[in-house]
Amino acid sequence: MIDNSAESMQVLKETSALGRLIIKPVDKALAKDLIVTNHYSHKWNEGGFGKYNFGVFRAEEPDKCLGVAVYGYMKNPTAKIFTHPNPKAWVCELNRMWIDDTLGKNAESVLIAASLKLLRKADPNIVAVQSFADGRLGCGTIYKASNFRYYGFHYTRFLRNKRTGEMIHEQILTTTTSPTGYLRSNIAYLIGDLEVLQVKTYRYIYPLCKRFRFNGPEKPYPQYEKGIDPVEWNRDKRKIKENIITLLDKVAA
Repeated sequence: MIDNSAESMQVLKETSALGRLIIKPVDKALAKDLIVTNHYSHKWNEGGFGKYNFGVFRAEEPDKCLGVAVYGYMKNPTAKIFTHPNPKAWVCELNRMWIDDTLGKNAESVLIAASLKLLRKADPNIVAVQSFADGRLGCGTIYKASNFRYYGFHYTRFLRNKRTGEMIHEQILTTTTSPTGYLRSNIAYLIGDLEVLQVKTYRYIYPLCKRFRFNGPEKPYPQYEKGIDPVEWNRDKRKIKENIITLLDKVAA
């Protein structure tokens, strides 16, 4: 039997540098507000984020959330990236994390370690946690410090609006899941408002079960680097125009 009482679903951490901290579940609405307000992306994916949300508090201020770790579904939950004998096994993703600067150094590691412990209790079918480090900020040093395993990187394209400075992921330009987003972003692309940039995205995984096996080789931790580079993205503009016309007819019908 799993004990999911309020007392069991929190971690009290005594630290020499940070004082006494409490890590416990928080409401999804609070987690979303903190992430959208404070995280560098200022974005929240309604479809996948926030299945489990854990906040960090000072023991003397148990109602003032000073950081949050947001766990949810992978972008493609059905992707066969691992094997495990449990047919209900699934891989959770650390979607977003934010820590108030007032907490000081090592607070991220404390929050990750405690939230992983609570995640095990919340759902025993979660056999691993995956997270990606954005190469614009670094290569994932926090994951190395938290004993995640490293499984390589891939390149991700972002597009920066030259007029507004907004950064968007390439996916919004290639999928019609959000018709209005597709229209706005591709019109901006066609009229030359978007600068195409490329960044490394590093994959890290923390196994929660010894029987978890990732479908790929583990790699040595990467050397530190960060940055983003301009690149060319050759697309079929004729096809884009056709898709815009088709979608516009549907949206404006």
